[in-house]
Amino acid sequence: MLNQLIYKIIEFELLCSIVSPEQVVSWVDDQVLAYDEPEETLLDLCVAKSEEKQLEILGDIDTNLENEAFELVAIELLKRYESGLLDFFELTNKLLVVHYHSSKLSPDSVDFIIWLDDEVCLITEGIKELEPAERNLHEFLAGIVEKHNE
Repeated sequence: MLNQLIYKIIEFELLCSIVSPEQVVSWVDDQVLAYDEPEETLLDLCVAKSEEKQLEILGDIDTNLENEAFELVAIELLKRYESGLLDFFELTNKLLVVHYHSSKLSPDSVDFIIWLDDEVCLITEGIKELEPAERNLHEFLAGIVEKHNE
């Protein structure tokens, strides 16, 4: 049986466009072949070709795992940001998408994401500068990395 956290990570990766619906189907097919009696979630995902249907199935997984899954996906997003695959606004948008989709993120994460959203509005209106928000975002994500490296 697969760890339920894996499903939550895949859900958030799908939300953040780290994986595509086609990649999810391919991964699910491999998992189904690896087990004599695949679990129901895998079988449901096996026939779910659309992102919407996949997210619906994955959304039924234990929400208590959301914060840990968020942190692990945030680490991946940080790597993409540092390598230039994402800019500040794209990264912020992906964090917001997970926040809007989740109900069990830590209060610190929720507070930071809401603050970040406000900062983006102020930056795009020319009221605030980008650099301080970029620095705070990097510090927030680096703190998650540090926590998981302990």
